[in-house]
Amino acid sequence: MSTVPTHASVFLGVHLAADRVNACAVTQTGEILCETNAQYAQQHRSAGAIKGASEQDCEVWWDASRLAIGQLVNQLRPKVANPSQLKAICVCGDPGAILILDRAGETLMPALLEDDVRAVDQVTSLNYLGAEHCKKMGIQFRAEFALAKIAWIKDNLPELYENAFFAHPTDFVLGRLKGGIDCTEYSLAVRTGCDLIDECWPDWLDYDMHLGVRDRLPKLVSLGQPVGKVTQKASSLTGLPVGVPVVMGTTSDTASFLASGARREGDFYTVLHSGMSISGISPTMLNFASGQIRSFKLPNHNWLFTTDSKTGAEWIKVWFSESAFEELEAESHSLLPSDYLAYPNARKGETFPFSSSSAEGFISPATDNRVVQFASCLQGTALFERLCYQKLDQLAGLRGSHGDVYSGGVWSASDSWMQCRADMTGRVNCRMVGRAEAAFGAAMMGAMGVHFKSFEEAAATMLSVEKMFFPNSELATAYTERFQNFMALMGEQGHITDK
Repeated sequence: MSTVPTHASVFLGVHLAADRVNACAVTQTGEILCETNAQYAQQHRSAGAIKGASEQDCEVWWDASRLAIGQLVNQLRPKVANPSQLKAICVCGDPGAILILDRAGETLMPALLEDDVRAVDQVTSLNYLGAEHCKKMGIQFRAEFALAKIAWIKDNLPELYENAFFAHPTDFVLGRLKGGIDCTEYSLAVRTGCDLIDECWPDWLDYDMHLGVRDRLPKLVSLGQPVGKVTQKASSLTGLPVGVPVVMGTTSDTASFLASGARREGDFYTVLHSGMSISGISPTMLNFASGQIRSFKLPNHNWLFTTDSKTGAEWIKVWFSESAFEELEAESHSLLPSDYLAYPNARKGETFPFSSSSAEGFISPATDNRVVQFASCLQGTALFERLCYQKLDQLAGLRGSHGDVYSGGVWSASDSWMQCRADMTGRVNCRMVGRAEAAFGAAMMGAMGVHFKSFEEAAATMLSVEKMFFPNSELATAYTERFQNFMALMGEQGHITDK
């Protein structure tokens, strides 16, 4: 088997997913050399004794991680001529669970998982005493949040709390690799009370909540920052060379975004599934409604925001059928742009760019022609997408910005729909090579930490565009007219109140 050139650098990304660990090895040019995964052992979920409890042995994360990494190293051996080509390893994961350790990093009790909601009584105090923090961060604490779980432990297990140190699963695995669980990343720590704007554990945690918790939490560092090196012990358990730099990871959502292709202020990463998920980069933190827009910290003082709408591609299955998509798409292509305007929400209610419990989809004027209906819904999804971008640009202070859109999800494979979305939004729509996956994003963070000067440079070098769809300038006026008419219809429905 041929090996990668001896000058090539290789970066390992590890993603702690919901039910398994995914790992991949990626070169400096974005070539995936190999991928592995390892299922978690059977999760222990307690019930009965403590209402709402959901627990798991902390070692489950490390056991699956070292298995996935070991398999990856074995697959890499015939492909990498020199172990010194392994330049960094980075780990990312979800921020929901909290681990209760002692100062030496040994577990004091099983970890409380994200769906552990025992801390319902603590939430009221957190939101009352932390009201200014909640307003500043655009969140409301819930029982699923790590900080609520920590407050529950202090109230119910005070003797254990006295010796406790708290960490997230990502911190735990990084610590096992480098020989010390002592740091976490800003976005991973939002649900644990981190102040993303001032980049600190805020005073109110100790002085108002009387938790005495700030010295029981890891230090805060930025994603992509080297935090240590693989120890001899970790090497013997994983096969990694001793001394490989360990780089701070981040949340799964942020890692997936890094692998999407979006890299500039005004760019969007949009995934059509049953709904529509939109992420982007902003110079400021975005606030909208009560936590409907989630914010994460990026290097160089930029912000990542992400939000979800109920309107997406569910109408295909509900109003037509997925098996008929290809045929109806081909027949409807010549009908675009369409005078039939649709808000293709197959559910009742909407979450963004407006909040409504009663919003329902429509096609105006009404028609029984299935092909016309289908064409109007293709266009209607793009109309709604443009409305979302307009609102997000307004919130970010980027009104008039025309960044690119990087599209994900199975429906991005449709060339005609991608073109319609480009024409309607007036933005270049990009379909990337491969998928925006968190393990790849983690490998990119490893590269950011030791090889590239910035996230933008890493994205430009490691990611490739499969196809770009440019707005058709000859159709710009026609699509703008339809958008204006769509906005008028949405206003008549009471959904849009601002211009």
